[in-house]
Amino acid sequence: MKIASITDPDTSIGLKLAGVEETHQTTDPDEAEELLEELLVKEDIGVIILSERLAQEMSQYLLEIEENQESVTPIIVEIPDKEGPIPERAEKIQKIVRRAVGIELKK
Repeated sequence: MKIASITDPDTSIGLKLAGVEETHQTTDPDEAEELLEELLVKEDIGVIILSERLAQEMSQYLLEIEENQESVTPIIVEIPDKEGPIPERAEKIQKIVRRAVGIELKK
């Protein structure tokens, strides 16, 4: 399984250096939705990294994907961009962990 990403150009460069083979650069939520649609149907993609700022602007679309997704993969993981983390988006990571391993992580 491969990792793919949809992030801003700066984050994309860092992910490429870290070994992510399929990186897509955009700051436009509409373009990000189109890219995400393409990645979701690829069978070799196991994880899709999405910048938090894009995810925040695409929240309704991501909710629809989550409700309709039948498979556990690919997992969509949100990461902070160069501007730093968005505190209210941290709940999304907890939800992914709960879904993947069946337990809830707490401080």
